Amino acid sequence: MKREEIADLMAFVVVAEERSFTRAAARLSMAQSALSQIVRRIEER
Repeated sequence: MKREEIADLMAFVVVAEERSFTRAAARLSMAQSALSQIVRRIEER
């Protein structure tokens, strides 16, 4: 598994833990739109 894929999955876990894209994005210090793109990329796999 590539490093980028692991980072994506870790971000997905944070979304699940927070149950909110807004809170997860804040926790990860990233834009909500960037986090949404990560989740979309996971869904497409």
